[in-house]
This record gives sequence, C-alpha cells and structure tokens, in this order.
Amino acid sequence: MGLTACSSAQKDTPTESPTTEASTTATGTETADTQSVPSEKEQIPHTEVDIKYPAIIEVNEDVYADKPYKIAYANWNDENSISIIVRDSVLDACRYYGVDCMVFDNKQDANQAITNCDTAIQAGVDYYLNFNQDESINAAIADKLEKAGIPMISIQTKARDGIDPEYHIDNYKFGTLCGELLIKEARERWPDEKPVLFVAGHPESGVNFIQRAEGCKDSVLEALPKTEVFEISTEGDPEVTRQRTADFLTAHPDGKIMMWCHIDQNTMGMLAAVKAAGRVDDVIITSCGANPVAFEELKKNDSPILGTVAQFSERFGWDLLPMVIEHLNDGTKPPLETVPPLDIITKENLYTYYPDA
Repeated sequence: MGLTACSSAQKDTPTESPTTEASTTATGTETADTQSVPSEKEQIPHTEVDIKYPAIIEVNEDVYADKPYKIAYANWNDENSISIIVRDSVLDACRYYGVDCMVFDNKQDANQAITNCDTAIQAGVDYYLNFNQDESINAAIADKLEKAGIPMISIQTKARDGIDPEYHIDNYKFGTLCGELLIKEARERWPDEKPVLFVAGHPESGVNFIQRAEGCKDSVLEALPKTEVFEISTEGDPEVTRQRTADFLTAHPDGKIMMWCHIDQNTMGMLAAVKAAGRVDDVIITSCGANPVAFEELKKNDSPILGTVAQFSERFGWDLLPMVIEHLNDGTKPPLETVPPLDIITKENLYTYYPDA
C-alpha cells in the first residue's frame, strides 16, 4: 500500500489544491494539466499523489512553484519498460508540484528527438527534460533550446560536456555491484573451484552499457585476478542471448560459471539456456534493471539468479522536478552532475523496496 505525498504547511496559498489529470492532445502529446491555476504571484500548492514505493522515492515537500510553469519531458522510448517508469515518475511529480507537462516520445530516433525539441520550443515551454542516448543529438538539442532561452537537463546521457546539467546513474557501479555479489556467492558456494566469468553485454548501445560490463569484469578480476573472462553481445535480443549462452555452455561442458547480463529481459534468455543444458547447479547469475520478470526468480530458493541492480527509475521525476522548479523560481541552476543511488535487489531486500513484488 502506497503512501500519500502532500504538504502540511503551505504559506500564502489557496485553500483548495489544484487537481491534475493526464490527457492526450490532438497532436498525440500527453500532458499533465493543472486546473484551477492560481495567479502568477501565488505559490502553487501541492496536490496529493500516491507514493507506491516509499523506500525508493524521496519527496521534497519544501519546494513550491512560484507560478504556473509548463515543462516538456522527452522520453527515450515509450515501448521500453524503464522509460515508461521514468515517464510516469515525471508526470506524478508534475502533478504533485502543480506543473504542466508536455510529454514526447523520442522513439530512440535522432530525427524524432529533434522534432520533439522543435515542437516544445514552438509551444513555449519553460524547461526541457531530455531522455535520449545519443550525445551528439543531445548537444544539438541543447543548442536549439539555448537559442530559445529554454534550460535543459539531460537524463542518463550527456549533452554538451561541462555546460548542460546531467542526471544519470553510475553505470560503472551498476556493474561492480553485480561483480561483487558474484564473487561473494562463488566463494561461499564453490570454495575449491575456479569459476570463469561469462559477460553478456550490449556494447553497440554505447558507453553506458560498456561501462556496466567493465564494472562487472573489473570487480571480479580485482578479487580473482586469474579469472578467465568470456564475452558475447546480446544484440539487445533475449533469443540471441539464449542461443549464444547455449553455444557457450556446449563449448564449456564442465566447471562453474559466473554469468552477468546487461538487462533483465535478456537474462531470461540466458536462464533458459542454463536450464535447458541442465547446468543450474554450475551457474550463478547477476543482472541489471530490477524488472519484475527477475523478481519471480529472486523469490525461488533454487534459481541461479542472485540479484538485479535497481537504478530506481521510480524516483527520477521526483529528483528532477525540484531542481527544475528552483531553477525557474530563482535561477538556482542544477549541478552539472546528479547521480541517484543504486542497490542490488536480492531475495533478502526485495520486499523492502518493492512490497507488492
């Protein structure tokens, strides 16, 4: 059961909080529209919003918008589960703080990302939140916005280095948390064995995914320097992951294996290959994403999957909106780099973070 985010102390605000509602415009752009908008000189009161994951989300109740603001949020891809969670967190935070929000889908497409930026500029938004993985396109978007006098925060990937604020996870730590858990479990489970490391990454997707794989390898090799490392690319496809894992297991029929995969959905393909080969007792797996598909495995005592790192996408919007509002209120710029916390979700802490898992 979620908690409710609301403010107990509001100064110089109307007694009735504005209600917010998600709607779709004629252009297909989703908006969180604030109704009963106070005048520009009035502080915007908070609106009650259900907080589903109180162990993850921190609500800054001290921040208020000084007047009605309209921001734009450009999502990475509305078909990606992580992106959907981030988008919804931004909309929830906008509702709470009484900020109107235009939502765009970048569709992981450079041309679409530029088009979304142009549309937001024409709409006269006050701020732009951009979730896009292409640094060169982010820089072009930042240039356009700067000319229009619109500030921006880039999410997960840089825009103009040293100029534009960036909100991103520590991708290297994403991998080290996985490697550390693999080493801990391998030492306890196989004290007399020399397991190899099998890394299923996705380097084609850019520096963020490369850093995750490097973090895992480095943490394992720091603890066990003579560990033999094998790498594949999943190509972002669970079936490719399954087949390439199966091929590796066929080529290595003996011995213990520590496995790592860059995202939970592909980890399911890895797990299917392990089960089909009858190697469950020879393999331990860590993964990334904290997707519910992995939670089902964490609940089992005999699953090779030990844990999945959570970037806590549910909190992104709640971290971003106070920075946006303070920037618009008084010119306080966000730091050039904001890094949210990470943790690895195991069967021991699963219900602490996700009570309804």
